[in-house]
Amino acid sequence: MRIGGEEHPPAAAQRGLQVYREVCQSCHGLEYVAFRNLGALGFTEDEVTAIAAEYQITDGPNDEGEMFERPGRPSDHFPPPFPNAAAARLANGGALPPDLSLITKARADGSNYVYSLLQGY
Repeated sequence: MRIGGEEHPPAAAQRGLQVYREVCQSCHGLEYVAFRNLGALGFTEDEVTAIAAEYQITDGPNDEGEMFERPGRPSDHFPPPFPNAAAARLANGGALPPDLSLITKARADGSNYVYSLLQGY
């Protein structure tokens, strides 16, 4: 499996998702990643559906014009950790945590860059 231009075994990529979910997602979003993209990490369709359902997605409006929460679907994107940039800055001492969707493409040798960051955790 290729991630960020390098070959990674599915177990390593799935471990990366686990680290993101346990550590990184409290501050960093994956705005451009849909749950269905997890199939590229070796997850089955049923596993992708189960992971998506663990998240609450804001949807709507309903027939009364109200927004509502529902379990995620494979077609949904990962929800953001903050409702807006101002809330993110307030929670992080004025700094806006970068979205991690495209981090390996945004940095030279991106996969190794992310790997080196994770070595500190």
